[in-house]
Amino acid sequence: MVTRAEPRIGTARHEAEVGARLVAAFATVTAAAAVWPLAGWPVSLALLLIGALAGIAASHGGPVVADTAMAPYILTVVGTLLADTLRFRIGYGRALGRALGGPLADLDPRWWFVAFVVAPVTVMLLGGYVLGRGFPGASLAAWWTVLFGLADGLTCGVLLVGGHLSSPLLTAGAAGATVAQLLCVTVLAQRLLAGATPPDDPEPGAGLGLRERNLWTALIVALVVAYGLALEAQSGWLPVGVIVGSMMGGLVGWRRTTARRPADPRFHVPLFLLMLALFYFHVGEEAITSFNRAIAGISGTPWADGPFTTLIGLAGPAVWVLAAWSLWHRQPFGNFIYWFLLVGMIIGEPTHLVVFPVMRMVEDGVGYGYFSGMYTALFPMIPAILAIRALRRTHRHAAGQQVPA
Repeated sequence: MVTRAEPRIGTARHEAEVGARLVAAFATVTAAAAVWPLAGWPVSLALLLIGALAGIAASHGGPVVADTAMAPYILTVVGTLLADTLRFRIGYGRALGRALGGPLADLDPRWWFVAFVVAPVTVMLLGGYVLGRGFPGASLAAWWTVLFGLADGLTCGVLLVGGHLSSPLLTAGAAGATVAQLLCVTVLAQRLLAGATPPDDPEPGAGLGLRERNLWTALIVALVVAYGLALEAQSGWLPVGVIVGSMMGGLVGWRRTTARRPADPRFHVPLFLLMLALFYFHVGEEAITSFNRAIAGISGTPWADGPFTTLIGLAGPAVWVLAAWSLWHRQPFGNFIYWFLLVGMIIGEPTHLVVFPVMRMVEDGVGYGYFSGMYTALFPMIPAILAIRALRRTHRHAAGQQVPA
């Protein structure tokens, strides 16, 4: 029975891998065809080349496992977001549009953010979920991230050298961040070429003692206050109430659970990356439909496009993805940010349907209708609910095993 079952299992895995690669190939061709009339042939051709080369590398490479690839994979996404944060500040989108020509000759920064940041980073985050779960297509997703990061970084390097961008200091910062992005890509490529190695699986930590929890709590509260003040200066108190409230709720959840026993990274990091992918897709909808202006319309406090994109669309997500790396290493920072975002997805995202539109109804005397971010707001709640259920179940199980002194 065993000798017959093993070939069938191997055949099923091979067929699943082939199916995943076919889906990716068809999606790439479809995306390239759709992009051509909107962005021109250079972007369409780049998508085809990245997809084709990723498929070739995945077909000829060895097995890819999360134990060796996950940490540099996450840092590659972080490096991309940090580089894009500084690129946004120097008007990189317009320089890229002029270089590409065609429909992108005068590329608006908002559309650069959606097309060249939100779309690929969302794919990377979904790829991290596939990698972490060991699903078919994990190797393809990892190689796609390597090749996109390489193309993105090299393109930026050429434009930074030959382009006429705004601030020399910020341009130098963008160049440094691009170098860091390429270094992360290089490390990830080396891990993929080395293949699967014996997993580095440290024993789960004992968590923080009471004094350490209190010190971390004081630090977190100070950071929350600083973040809240910075956000209030840009947007007013309405977004601050939602975000800071989520942070404080996450602090309570963290102290009660993962501050004592860090979350299992092999289960929670892929779920975290899936939640971030769905959330970042939601941020794309907010950017297209000017969420900051919609909020300003009901709060009375102007919220400019630039600060919104920088804080909510670029720098903030870079920190959230870095938290996934920290969670992978069972560190307190990652475990707290994880809890904050879980609470934020469950409590904060429904406000797009039940709070913001109602406030506009009351203030403007209009009917209930679309509010920026409404269509995609609830999707990040799905992995968030699953994660909180798992964390509570683990906490109750661990508490039940404790022997009273």
